[in-house]
Parts: sequence; structure tokens; C-alpha cells
Amino acid sequence: MKSTRTLWAAAYIAGGLFTVLFLFLAALRLFYPYEVEWNEGAVLIHALRVLEGKPIYAMPSLDFSAFVYTPLYYYLTACVMKVAGIGLWAGRLVSIVATFLTAFLCANIVRREARSFPLAVLSAALYLAFYRTSGYFYDIVRMDALAVFFAILTLYIALYHRRGFLFAAIVGAFAYFTKQQMVFILPAVAIGLATRNKKHAALFSLLSIALIVVGTIAFNTATEGWYRFFTFTIPSVKAAQGFSLQTALEFVPKYLFGSLGFFTLILILATVRLRSTIGVSNWVFLIAAYIAAVGSAAVGLGNPGGYKNVLMPLLGIIAIVFPLCVEAIEQMVPRQPQVAPVILLLGFLSLVFNPLGEKMLLASARQREAGDAFIAKLHSMTGDVWVPFHGYLNTLAGKPEHVHFMAMNDALVPKNAASKAFQREIDSALAAHRFSAIILDEERVFHWDSVPHYSRSSSIFQVPNVGLSRIGDAATRPQFIYRPAP
Repeated sequence: MKSTRTLWAAAYIAGGLFTVLFLFLAALRLFYPYEVEWNEGAVLIHALRVLEGKPIYAMPSLDFSAFVYTPLYYYLTACVMKVAGIGLWAGRLVSIVATFLTAFLCANIVRREARSFPLAVLSAALYLAFYRTSGYFYDIVRMDALAVFFAILTLYIALYHRRGFLFAAIVGAFAYFTKQQMVFILPAVAIGLATRNKKHAALFSLLSIALIVVGTIAFNTATEGWYRFFTFTIPSVKAAQGFSLQTALEFVPKYLFGSLGFFTLILILATVRLRSTIGVSNWVFLIAAYIAAVGSAAVGLGNPGGYKNVLMPLLGIIAIVFPLCVEAIEQMVPRQPQVAPVILLLGFLSLVFNPLGEKMLLASARQREAGDAFIAKLHSMTGDVWVPFHGYLNTLAGKPEHVHFMAMNDALVPKNAASKAFQREIDSALAAHRFSAIILDEERVFHWDSVPHYSRSSSIFQVPNVGLSRIGDAATRPQFIYRPAP
């Protein structure tokens, strides 16, 4: 039917437009020399320390304190920089490649299950269309995109390589050592494997756990216990003190039945039929992964500082399950061939957004000029300058970098001997006026608008909305100069 072909063409065009939009934005941001997200520079400094042979996990200090994540992304980014040069682009390249590999894996799973190349193509496009839903984390200097790739690869290997369950365990451990959140994929895969071969499920579970335990012990021994402090002690104390069950439960109305509500509805409608179209075993794999990803996202949002990037594993699973559900619904109403393209088109339309209306999404020439002006200003300032939210900018200005605000706050959370020693160092440095200037951000997320023993003296930018980087859904920039108080 002509109308059905038209609808399929419309679905393809919608998916193609989202793909082109992601390619355009990622290309625009790839070689932008400044941060498009406020943590990018600090993450890159971790990779630079690997490149320079410096430890990541060590006693926190005003010079450096690690983030609370496992290190595989830092090592891979350091390898890229060793071969091709230093810059934020190296970390972004790792994320962009990982994002496309994830989209490819999603498409390949759909192709195998649905035996449909068109659905496979739209699956890949759908994952890229979730760019905004992820908080624009697909292409930045962060570990999330790489971690999701390893998680989906773990699922793919377990699904299609009947003797590859041990390899799946290795890749699952890679996912964990890229970001701890990816541990969600391990029980899901174990449940799926158990429908085929309980021995394989047990071996997968034992090997993946053993690799994580042995790797953790090795890292912890090599760092004299600091690896555990950063990747386990701090996250566990933060969760115990600040986990919000209410925020975690808000995931359901805000995301599951909110921004992702259309996809959730289709999954509910097609779940029973999907079981018969792809087979019980593979159905268990995918549904277990979906449920685990839902739980992972809810817990991630409930943790202090939880943001949309914790949705990324779920977005990958939806990009697989949604097209398969569309095919299942099509089989339920065989005389209505237009149903499938309409559902796919509505899915894409539910994700439409205006990139011009997003804060610091476009890395424009105007933003670059403002960044250049800030670097020139920072370079001209005498003495040691601390820019707590953007320490990487110090390296561009030829000055020593210092601890990032978020890493500093995290290291102070446990209130153990290390935290107390770090606090004393901070207090002593401020009292002694170690820094000739401290430049705080304009943002209103952390409400940090005063510094002991320092007073605000002037501002950096006189023009609004330049020199920005994203901080959650808002924007921030280094703005207020604090000088030693008399």
C-alpha cells in the first residue's frame, strides 16, 4: 500500500534526522577546546595522570583528588592521547566511537531477532535519538558511553555465542571497571543463561565476580588502599547519608511513564507476544536486562548527584526491545501493515527537541572566543590561581591545576582520618592565602558564594551566556574572582 510505504519513509526520515543531528552536534563539539560539560576537564586530568605515570588513587590533596569511578575509561583515553595527542577531543572521541558501537550492537541484536534490516537501522537511529534523554552524555569526556558499550556487548555475546559465556564475563568485568553502575548487566545475563544451561550461568557468575574481586584487590594493593577509599568507601557513605527513596521512586512518573512513557506503553502491550516471536530464552535475556536497567536507573537517580546519564543503559536496552515490540504488535494485527511504521514514527516524534533552546549544546564560535578570553585573563594573573570547577583550564593557561570541586567534596564525605587531614590542608591553605586568586562559578547549583579568608573583588565576564559549560540541565562558567582578604 502506498500509504504504508509513505509511513515507513517518514519513520526512516525521522530516524535519519536524529542521526544527522547527533553527527552534527558531536562533530561540532569534538574539537571544541573547552569544556561543554563541567566535569570534562577534571576527567581528562585523570587520563593525563595515567599518561604521565602519576597515580589516580592517592591521598586527596589540593593538587588532586580522584573521582569515585573505576579507571578503565581513563586508561583508554590515555592510550588515545599517547598515540594522537593531548586534548579534550581524545576523551570525546572515545565516547563517540563507543556510542556508535553501542548503536551498531543494538541494531545487530534487532536484525538477528526480527530478521529485519529496516528495523535494525531504526534501532540504531533510536539509540542516537535518545541523545537528549541522556543529558547529552553520548559524546563528552565521561566514562558513561564506554561503560554502556561494554554492558551491551556483554549482553550480545551471551545471547549469540553459546560457548562465549566466559568471554561475556570478561567483558562484563570491563563494564564494571569502566563504571560501577554497569554491574546491573551481570545478574540479568546470568538469569538469561540459566534458561539455557545452568552450569554456564553459574560459571559466568563465578568468573565475573572473581574478576571484579581480583581486580579490586589488585588495584587496592597497588594504591595502598586508596582505590577502595574512592571507589567504595566514598560512594557507600554518600549513599548511606544522602540516598533519596523519594527521588528514586520519582523515576517512574518522571521518566519511565514520563519522557519514556510511549516506549514503556508499547513494551507493556507487546511483552506477551514478544515472548513467542523471539523465543523464551532470548525474551528472558532482554526482559531481565530491561528490568535490571530500570532498577539501576532508579537507584542512580536516588543517589546524591544522580543525573540523566544513569538512564543510558536503559536507553540502550529500549533501543533493542522497542523495535522488537513493534514487530510483535505488527504480527498481532496482520491486516494493519501501517501500525508498525506509525508506532516507530510516534516513538521518534516523542523525542523531538530544539537544540537551539538547550544551554551550551552548540559549541559556537562565540563560546570559543569567550573561552580564549578567559584563558588569556587567567594566564595574565600572577601567582597560584584556583579555579575549583574547571581545573583543566589552568593547564591551558600554563598554570598548575588543582582539585576539582566535586572530587574535593566527595573526599570530605567519609569524615575519616584522610578526610580530616584533607580538610586541615584546605583550611590551612586558605588561612595562609596560598592562592593569589580563587575563581568561583556563576552557577546556582552548589551555592558556593564565599571563601574563608578571601573576599570577592571582581568578575570575569561582562557579557551574559558566554564562556559556558553544562552543569546538569543548567549552565555554569568561571566568573567571580576572590582575592585574599586583608
